[in-house]
Amino acid sequence: MFKSTELKKVHIEISNRCQASCPMCPRNIHSGLENPMLKENDWSYNDFVTIFPQEILTNLATITFCGTFGDPMLNNDLIDMCRYVKDTAPHTDIRIHTNGSARPEAWWQRLAQSLPAKHQVVFALDGLEDTQSLYRIGTDFNKIIKNAKAFIDAGGYATWMFIRFKHNEHQVEQAETLAKQIGFKEFTLKNTRRFDNKEFSVLDREGKVSHVLEQPSDNVIRFVNRKDIENYASWPNADSINCFALNTNEVYIDAHYTVLPCCIIGAFLYTNYNDSMFVKYGLYDENTSMNSMGRHIQQEVFDIVEELGGFESIDSRKKGLANILDSDLWQTIWQEKWEQKTSTTCIVMCSQDTPYITLQEQRTVQKKL
Repeated sequence: MFKSTELKKVHIEISNRCQASCPMCPRNIHSGLENPMLKENDWSYNDFVTIFPQEILTNLATITFCGTFGDPMLNNDLIDMCRYVKDTAPHTDIRIHTNGSARPEAWWQRLAQSLPAKHQVVFALDGLEDTQSLYRIGTDFNKIIKNAKAFIDAGGYATWMFIRFKHNEHQVEQAETLAKQIGFKEFTLKNTRRFDNKEFSVLDREGKVSHVLEQPSDNVIRFVNRKDIENYASWPNADSINCFALNTNEVYIDAHYTVLPCCIIGAFLYTNYNDSMFVKYGLYDENTSMNSMGRHIQQEVFDIVEELGGFESIDSRKKGLANILDSDLWQTIWQEKWEQKTSTTCIVMCSQDTPYITLQEQRTVQKKL
């Protein structure tokens, strides 16, 4: 494993709060039901400065404000954090992922002015006015467009990211044209891998189905059968694991300051895999449910945290990021997991020949506008 002086990228979740209720996001269950595993928290500006002192910050190539459960725009100190990076390490690239539906236009203008020359804000816009909220529930298309325009007009570099579904696939060309007219610099088109069946039910706050999401018509799919799921531990050739965190010298820090190798491992800590809740609301399909695999991986991640000395030992605010990355436990345990290929998370999620990866083809097409 790389040492703190070799750290080049960090992915941070400065807030796990979000005003949206996207059905496939693990912060909720099919949009309408709360995830009982999630405890909300925001970093403060002082937290950020403590975790990223000058000696670490000046070595970083990229800071990504994103996360697994929240939207960074809901953190009241985001602009101050960006300004601190700009003043301390102006060469560092800042990337921010957001649904863009929070904050007034003037705030977005200030954000653009607080960012270093090299930056990018990715707006999640999955359709147009009539389709955006079918997936990005709780967002306002017109407000996002106004916010994006305010950001762009103030000098911000923006990307429109469009996830294709059956309900919006006919709008891709129109959305790309609109993005160019507004001043977006890039347009990213992608398919999601989060379907575990041919359809995905969306629930309202009472747990009733409000509508159903369907895959785009040209999506390439092979659904994993029950036998595959039960034998997930023996799926792939572990040598085919492609670890982006190791490849790019990146770590992930979640909303509770916990340092982990990547956001995929971080997501398993707080995702709900309780079969009874899925059964209660008619969401459980024993032939396709991956909850048992999820529970196994979740327990494995908790066990690794214990091996590392517990959550307090990997708390970046209390222990210091450099101290954690350079510790014998961090270096030894993660290196062993990597060399011995014993992490189920890595095998299932990042091996190139696992059925989970081939379950759906996550196509991503990026265009400069």
